[in-house]
Amino acid sequence: MGSAVIPLILSGSNVTQKGKWRSVSTSPLKKRWHSASDDEDLNLNIKNYELKPENDNSSNELPDILDLLKGHSCVNFSGSDHEFKKNLTKIPKTKRIRTKKDVDPEKENAKLEKAKLREQKKQEKELAKALKASEKEMQKSKKPDELLKGMKILIDQSVIFENESEDIFCALDESNLRYNIEENSVNMSITWCRTIVDVTMENNQVIKMEKELMENVLVLVITKENFSKMVHAFLQKSKGNLANGTTLLDHITNIKSVFPHMDITCVVVGLDKYLRSIKENEMCNTDLKKMARQVSKIAIEEATIEVQIQTFVNFNFLNTMRELGELLARFSKAIAEAPQRKEKHVQKCLAFSWYADADSSCPVKIGKDGSGFMKLWQQQIQQFNNVGPEVAEAIASKYPSPQILMKAYKKCSSSKEAEQLLQDIVVRRNYGPIGTQRRIGPELSYKIHLFFTSRNGDQMLQR
Repeated sequence: MGSAVIPLILSGSNVTQKGKWRSVSTSPLKKRWHSASDDEDLNLNIKNYELKPENDNSSNELPDILDLLKGHSCVNFSGSDHEFKKNLTKIPKTKRIRTKKDVDPEKENAKLEKAKLREQKKQEKELAKALKASEKEMQKSKKPDELLKGMKILIDQSVIFENESEDIFCALDESNLRYNIEENSVNMSITWCRTIVDVTMENNQVIKMEKELMENVLVLVITKENFSKMVHAFLQKSKGNLANGTTLLDHITNIKSVFPHMDITCVVVGLDKYLRSIKENEMCNTDLKKMARQVSKIAIEEATIEVQIQTFVNFNFLNTMRELGELLARFSKAIAEAPQRKEKHVQKCLAFSWYADADSSCPVKIGKDGSGFMKLWQQQIQQFNNVGPEVAEAIASKYPSPQILMKAYKKCSSSKEAEQLLQDIVVRRNYGPIGTQRRIGPELSYKIHLFFTSRNGDQMLQR
């Protein structure tokens, strides 16, 4: 209890004015709150202040703990015992302060490690989620519609000065294609740019970057006036005359030398209409009419074929500018899907699916149950000269697969016997009274044997 209890005792209701005790009857309920320590502290306090009881009979009686606690400033103890128990819980409790001696360093380190591990797992989970979302976005970007959205057409600004050039942009707008009008490195040229989404990892973070990649496709628009002059110069040069202007081959060769890796396609718009208008117009210059008469269809074909052979450049002759816009739309779609088609082609080659669908004329479909292999084997036999379906069917009926035929060749005692293995197989043509039959013969038997057993890939299939 300590010295702080003394003022409570002196101010209590059980102490008289003369400092003598008054007898107090202690109830059974109140006696439960007495303890040995309380009695000892109370006796010490009474002894220090030399408090004398009124009579000897009550000298051993000590004040009740209820009376001692009534003077506490924080709790009001007036009332019944039930209220006392209720108010007793309101006494402020002292908290134990942990000192450095109470802290176990090993446990603290273990807690720190667990917290660090939880944080690391949380970061890894967020990173995996971000990677999964980026992969999903990358897969979505490979769809044909998304690939086309990533394409942008770069049109040289000189194209817009041509007649009816607005029809080009109308066709592109209808196809929902993006395009920019800018100054290209080649006059009257059109190129393509692809937007690629790239995902990288930096400092455990997923960073999405977009970059533009130029495609190796170039469309060169040649005006009808310049094209006519270049074809006329080609004619003069082919006749041995000195050509004043640049020929079509010289013009394309100069561009090809600057862009050797570009796939160039030349487009000429409205050439027939232009030449016809010159011939029919009486007001035109005589030299211009003469040039228009010389630039015939044969001369145009000769000039363009020469360019195609030497520079591998294609030509497209269109009637209107709107057709040019539609051509650019088709080019955009083909360029956008080119990487995906190339990837599919590589996967097919790696999976050896070429044997079933390489031939577009009569492909063989192989079912999951193996149906179609017999037909494929018969078509392989028909690759030999002068071998029809009847001969292939006759050989396949006796040797249903190439492996069975190879085993039959290995069982032969000599190479001559192997060469004559197929010569006696009967080939039936038609059935019934008009049906005929013949044998395979030694020549075809020799060729088939040589084809399946020779180790020289350059050997000719003849004796």
